[in-house]
Amino acid sequence: MSTTTKLSSQDTDLINQYNEAPKKLADALSGLSDNELDKKRAEGKWSIREIAHHIIECDLNYFQINRYALADTGAKFIFNEFDPNTWNQNMEHSKRSIQLELQLFTIMREYIAYLCSSLPNGFDRVLIHQDGKATVRDALQHDIQHANHHIEQILETKKIHNL
Repeated sequence: MSTTTKLSSQDTDLINQYNEAPKKLADALSGLSDNELDKKRAEGKWSIREIAHHIIECDLNYFQINRYALADTGAKFIFNEFDPNTWNQNMEHSKRSIQLELQLFTIMREYIAYLCSSLPNGFDRVLIHQDGKATVRDALQHDIQHANHHIEQILETKKIHNL
């Protein structure tokens, strides 16, 4: 049984933007060869492949945080600091395919959007963490900005290399 709560136009727009990121990322990566996925904007920067993995690794963390806020609003959630360079190295982002992660990214975003749209006051539920507190709405806005920022880096890298 599926229920949907009445969403404001702002929240509907937020959900649409949130759900656009996987398609934007897939479009940015479309047609790139393995060699092209390994291109970097500059020495010392991550490759296109590594940026894509980073976006999705972060979204895995955001997914859990958002679910926690939706399930137990106002509860305190403590999460470990996330060193993206450690994850990049230890998860071997430079060597791994991105196909499975792209599917995961889509499913995670669709699921959180579904929960926000179907749970009463989903966007207003609160997560308290070591740095303060945020509503799910605030968290989704952050998630959108994070993904878009890194997708822009991918597009910049493609432009630099005429891809």
